[in-house]
Amino acid sequence: MRGTLRGARRLTAAVGLLVLLAGCAATEAGAPLPQPRPAATAQTAVGALFDGSAEDLGDHYCSASVVDSPAGDLLLTAAHCVASGDGTPAATGMAFVPGYHDGQEPYGVWTVRSAAVDPHFIADADPDYDVAFLTVDGPVQNVTGGFPVTFDPGAGDQVDAVGYPMEDDAPTVRSGVTEQYSPTQLELPAPGLEDGTSGGPWLRPDGAIVGLTGGYEQGGYTFDTSYSTYLDPGFESLRDEAVDLPEQPQVRADAS
Repeated sequence: MRGTLRGARRLTAAVGLLVLLAGCAATEAGAPLPQPRPAATAQTAVGALFDGSAEDLGDHYCSASVVDSPAGDLLLTAAHCVASGDGTPAATGMAFVPGYHDGQEPYGVWTVRSAAVDPHFIADADPDYDVAFLTVDGPVQNVTGGFPVTFDPGAGDQVDAVGYPMEDDAPTVRSGVTEQYSPTQLELPAPGLEDGTSGGPWLRPDGAIVGLTGGYEQGGYTFDTSYSTYLDPGFESLRDEAVDLPEQPQVRADAS
């Protein structure tokens, strides 16, 4: 189990002047130009989930990543990081710290306000549905960037799996090639993804997420091989559901 519940000079000058004038016009009209979001990297848009609040973080126990969304407030993690699978609601209110390292919070602390988990996992922790989309209390993607998610990615991708071991104050990265373990699970022979790395993304070289540590045996029963619930197109609907969820009352589940 890898985790527990507990973001030619004249031409340049002319373009710059046009941008400046457009900015002034927009400001005068009361509608400032939108700022482009930064590109997501493993150092900025992957972070640790803590079992405490923004004011008192507690311990980090799982991993999550910022994913691209209209509001910029969406995370991806493993369902078992927020739901016990015994019929009780998914937990919210935990803290997400992107880019966490050595006690530092370089991109702020963001509180989880809602969680979308498939009913199959809520009912009985079905490993084929070990995926959760969370929203946080602001547009974290504007600070960290956000990764695109590839649904129905197939197998055979070279990936970097990123996550936060519970005993470390920095993320770990393990690289390998995904394999199809079953129709509903991917496998990654990349030793070293220890407890706490659950929910961490599997990133292709182009920055797309094609899996996340979890699924079978909540990520695997040894640290030699890791697993991911296969991101079939059904999870695209779960993502869309998360985007539309209102803030949920905080439900703090017992750590396990």
